Amino acid sequence: MNSIRAFLRGRGATALLLMMITAALLALGGCESDATAPQDPAPELSEGDAAAQAGLIAMAIVDVGPEVITFSESGKTVYSRTFVGDVNGTVYLDFRLGGPSGPSATWATGTWARLYTGAEEPLVITIGENGGSAELGLDINADLNRGAGTAVVNGGGTFSTGPYAATFTFDDLAVAADDYPGGGSMTFTGGGFVMTVTFNGTNVATITVEGHGTWFVNLDTGEVSQNV
Repeated sequence: MNSIRAFLRGRGATALLLMMITAALLALGGCESDATAPQDPAPELSEGDAAAQAGLIAMAIVDVGPEVITFSESGKTVYSRTFVGDVNGTVYLDFRLGGPSGPSATWATGTWARLYTGAEEPLVITIGENGGSAELGLDINADLNRGAGTAVVNGGGTFSTGPYAATFTFDDLAVAADDYPGGGSMTFTGGGFVMTVTFNGTNVATITVEGHGTWFVNLDTGEVSQNV
């Protein structure tokens, strides 16, 4: 349905990679004769750069989120799912009946699931072809509707790339096993910006950058564009 690889080769990946390279050059600059010279601060993000970061998370959750519905492995109550490729790392799934305080359940019988990354074990997202990367930590929960193949996701996580860090939360994100999220939103806070990403069941999500207008992210290609 969608491809993180396409995003990583698109405009958003280029913007993030350029930010990381710029920050590294600034950190290596300063007074050559003074080994203890203070490092310059990382360059400020533009609203477009910040929107590209939010778009990356929106695209990632479209890939990772359906695991709470589609994952299948018998004989356990806590599972691990390892991703390889552009997204590397392991997420854990804890299935229960009725909610977080309910009894443990298998993937086949659970009506509630928590999907999370281990402590200091974020997912690593490769950016571009020059070794850039971003780290994604997740701790989300989902009320499952097995018959409909849907889940309502809340919780959130952390995002970092180079010197830039952000947090995000989901508000009743309607994840579908075989489609784009049908509703709900994500709030992304980072780089001095607060953004709300809303989903509507199509391959285009809307990014509202507080005080700086509206952007769109194509969840298939990852292209982020401003609404002008």
